[in-house]
Amino acid sequence: LSFNYTFVADMYCLPQIGFPIHIHGDLQSYNNIIFGYGDELDDDYKSFLKLDDNECLRNIKSIKYLESGNYRSMLAFIESAPYQIYIMGHSCGKSDRTLLNTLFEHKNCVSIKPYYYRKEDGSDNYLDIVQNICRNFTDMKLMRDRVVNKTHCEPLPQSK
Repeated sequence: LSFNYTFVADMYCLPQIGFPIHIHGDLQSYNNIIFGYGDELDDDYKSFLKLDDNECLRNIKSIKYLESGNYRSMLAFIESAPYQIYIMGHSCGKSDRTLLNTLFEHKNCVSIKPYYYRKEDGSDNYLDIVQNICRNFTDMKLMRDRVVNKTHCEPLPQSK
């Protein structure tokens, strides 16, 4: 599953798996790109629904997902077998909270392995990513069971 609009993530997919599902569309089909709000777990989401104004819902990701088959393909994949999530370059922030919750708390999710950035001064953003991952869970025990310890994670390779 790729949240990127480019095909960079395709280089990391195993040939037997095929290409990733571009859940938010891709640059070759720019009319189908999904931008918007994706946090139905937030209390403010209910206020959008109560407004009875369809314009307020125009860029709600869950509604936009219905315009393509990508979301259904993702559901079919996560239902098919156990899977591990590798996070590369995604902040795991609130803009994708509902979708990430679906992926992270699904019964077939075995683990979540974040790849982090190591800065020139030696510090890194592993803790920032994990804190954001935590916000996507409703079950904190499950979060602790699934997120891979930093000792088993690696920094992303630096481009030169």
